[in-house]
Amino acid sequence: MKENVTVKFWGVRGSYPTPGLDTVAFGGNTACVEVRAGQHTLIIDAGTGIIPLGRELTRRAAQEKTAVRAVLLFSHLHHDHTQGFPFFGPAYNPAARLHLFGPGASEKTLENLLEHNQQPPSFPITLRDMNAAKEFRSLQEPDVIVLNENEVRLTRGEATAPESVVIRLMKSYAHPGGVYIYRIEWRGQTLVYASDIEGYVGGDRRLVAFAQNADLLIHDAQYSEPHYCGQLAGLASTQGYGHSTPQMACELAQAAGVRQLALFHHDPSYTDETLYALEAQAQAIFPAAFSAREGLEISLITASGLAWAESHYAERM
Repeated sequence: MKENVTVKFWGVRGSYPTPGLDTVAFGGNTACVEVRAGQHTLIIDAGTGIIPLGRELTRRAAQEKTAVRAVLLFSHLHHDHTQGFPFFGPAYNPAARLHLFGPGASEKTLENLLEHNQQPPSFPITLRDMNAAKEFRSLQEPDVIVLNENEVRLTRGEATAPESVVIRLMKSYAHPGGVYIYRIEWRGQTLVYASDIEGYVGGDRRLVAFAQNADLLIHDAQYSEPHYCGQLAGLASTQGYGHSTPQMACELAQAAGVRQLALFHHDPSYTDETLYALEAQAQAIFPAAFSAREGLEISLITASGLAWAESHYAERM
């Protein structure tokens, strides 16, 4: 039996954190997703969800008597996708080794942005004070990241070993400044992470092709349709903001033939009740859809995320 790729949501909100009684079920931390494939740990985005993830990685490393090894993938460099990194515990451990990948016009773009976020007087600890072994790499669309047993490397079309974790990327312009979408493949299992994108009429055909037949698509679904269209009293239309509706996400999932769809990057003003309602609307279109929540762990083989969504929603009825 082949091993599972597991996906765990540590932060599912967009824009800014929203702790409180109305966000207990789905959580209030900003974007961070952990992916485990064999011995490899991948972290997608470093919103505030990366803070509890860091504590968990430290606990696991101590239990296994090893050091933290992780690959961090930044979809883009907006604040809600980087704001947790200064509080990521493993980055302060000299024994930890972190490979950080993200967009940028130069090799220094990602490193410079993180340095800027931690410049005094706005933050007391600089990036240089985070003394884990850190490797920063800027990505371009042809790049492919390959993870082998003791190696993390970039290729552009070279053959890969069957046991390699392969990470492909696609640049989308459906968000201000552009955003990277990642496709992670291992042992015939596939995850696509497509946060902070806005749907097109008929769907983004490049993304449809990129996400084709994925086991799990994590897709931005920040706004309800009335919110997006400016039909809610006191709220302006959000067309052009670079975020989607659940209906847009479902349309893309159907066209790409994915197995499961996780609605992601929830609007910070939306309560748990609102997210349950949006989840139900999405499931009426694409039954294998669910709203991502903090703490939810999914096996790509067993489809446990869908089972959770169906049973939890039934409890609400």
